[in-house]
Amino acid sequence: MQVIWRKLKQQASLCREVVLPGILIVGFVVLIRLMGLLQIQEWMALDASSRLCPERAIESQVVIVGIDEDNLNSGSFIFSDADLAKAISTLAASRPRVIGLDLYRDLPVEPGHEALLQVFKTIPNIIGVETALNTQDSLNMRPPPQLPPERIGFTDVVVDDDGKIRRIILSNADPSYAGQMEIDPSYADRGEPSQEIRYSFAFRLVQMYLAAQGIQFQPKTPHIRFGTTELQRFQSNSGGYIQANAKGNQRMLNFCASQQLFRNLSMRDVLTQRFSPEWIRDRIIIIGMAASSVKDIFFTSALRETISSQASGNPFPATRLIYGAEVQAYGADQLLREVLEQRSALRFWSDGWEYLWIVVWGCVGIALGLVLQSPWKSLINIAIALMGLIGICFLALLMGWWIPVVPPGLALGGAGLVTAFFDRDLRFELAQRRKTIERTYESVHNGPLQHLAVILRELNEEVTCDRLQQELQALNQELRNIFEHMREEALTRSDRFYLNDNRILDLQAPISELLYQVYDYTLELEAPGFASIQTYIPPDFDMLKTDRFSPEQKRGLCLFLQEALWNVGKHAMGATRLDVMCIMESEHYILRITDNGLGIVSTHQGQGTRQARAIARELGGQFRRYFHSPQGTSCELMFPIMRGWLKRFY
Repeated sequence: MQVIWRKLKQQASLCREVVLPGILIVGFVVLIRLMGLLQIQEWMALDASSRLCPERAIESQVVIVGIDEDNLNSGSFIFSDADLAKAISTLAASRPRVIGLDLYRDLPVEPGHEALLQVFKTIPNIIGVETALNTQDSLNMRPPPQLPPERIGFTDVVVDDDGKIRRIILSNADPSYAGQMEIDPSYADRGEPSQEIRYSFAFRLVQMYLAAQGIQFQPKTPHIRFGTTELQRFQSNSGGYIQANAKGNQRMLNFCASQQLFRNLSMRDVLTQRFSPEWIRDRIIIIGMAASSVKDIFFTSALRETISSQASGNPFPATRLIYGAEVQAYGADQLLREVLEQRSALRFWSDGWEYLWIVVWGCVGIALGLVLQSPWKSLINIAIALMGLIGICFLALLMGWWIPVVPPGLALGGAGLVTAFFDRDLRFELAQRRKTIERTYESVHNGPLQHLAVILRELNEEVTCDRLQQELQALNQELRNIFEHMREEALTRSDRFYLNDNRILDLQAPISELLYQVYDYTLELEAPGFASIQTYIPPDFDMLKTDRFSPEQKRGLCLFLQEALWNVGKHAMGATRLDVMCIMESEHYILRITDNGLGIVSTHQGQGTRQARAIARELGGQFRRYFHSPQGTSCELMFPIMRGWLKRFY
């Protein structure tokens, strides 16, 4: 039980060394998101995902009547109050539900101003515009004075720090209180609306449209409510925003749910009545500028196509111009669909769930780095997991949820790769330690310990003190030489095989040369088993030249030959014949050492046997030791032939 507990503690210690850097990466990602440094990247990801959304099948209830460049540049077209009055009257004849005039008409544009005033008085479903949220009153644009306050809406919008539009304002306070909450707490406690409240142009359009269907706006609530539908307001940390300006009642524009151009008529088409009345009946009509020269423009990269890009024929989904009338159309369309269809609203997780989402994906990256134990495998699987994350977030967007994708992606990739590299380095360090220990033990086992076994065997016979002293001194020197060799090898990181202080083999040499040197050196040593051998059948290692072996495989073959020959020298008492064979048989190499001595009678599996089996596994073959009839022992290593490119995949 103590052994198991000790191993568990060791594994926990190793995991802590590897996991801690990944945890720090996840914490760093959380920190930079809290600081708002990933906002723009989140917005870009949202825009890119929105462009991939499919077009909706249902036609919008909003129609845009645009005053384009042709209308402004035509010599016969003068955009006067008379023309505007005629256009409104023509549209009203087709019985639209609401006509929104996204044009500033606080001053007369003669001729025809009286006709326009008459239109304002006789057509009750006209909504005018103003700008009202600038703190300096001189910067605000006044509404048409003939329209009552309930038929006026402001067109002020919120532009993000990257210069693109993603939000609209539904309501806000009076200009003198610009930026304050639209519901004062003292009024809210009594259930009464603030007297300072102002509503947006898109809101007024939807309010009048829904009122015609019997769905009334309920002003005595802290949130905007139409019938039973309550519109949740934008918060400062909604979605990918961090400490954004959320003053007033703001809404996110869900461009993913609106990847379709609105029906767009030019003012000339209206004046010449070149349109179908069915396009107008029971719709929201927005009359506005559709010319970039007027500067009523904004920027977006969340739409595949806008009226401007359609006119210019630009096929690239980069940042596009979007006219102010289009912005109001998207706002009105989405509000209308949310109330009537209970869809199109963009929803968000709370902060706690978002940061938990980031941490979970960071843990996934750490787990991949730990389990796969290879930076390349981790990189491939992290890429697969990242595609899965993007797919999940895109599907969520299709269902109306904006889920963070950039911070969890950074946590996944950063924590995963850092963990994988730290794990690789730690495992490499441990493997190097283990390899050093194994090589040291191999050198001690195949050198000094073999000499010691010979000395112990000679002690059973008559041996002089001088001879014993000589052998022990040689043993002492050999142990010291092994230490020096191992230290030098660790410092130079060279691939060498230690025989003794005078013979250190370079493993970059051909395997046949190495095996010949091991064979000659080992048989020169004094050992009881070698003393009686009269017949040596020399090996032929040249056939191994056709294969390319790694340094580790060469080391293994040298170790196997050295150990097998030492076993003959130690145990093959009375042997008169030694046969070392290297043959090719059935797509396999066979390295066999056979003697006709008394052999090994013990069944104990020592270090030599374990070493031989490890070498066989390294070569993809098998090891066996068996009795050689009528007398003797055979020690055999069989491994497959691997040539050329097959060797690299082994």
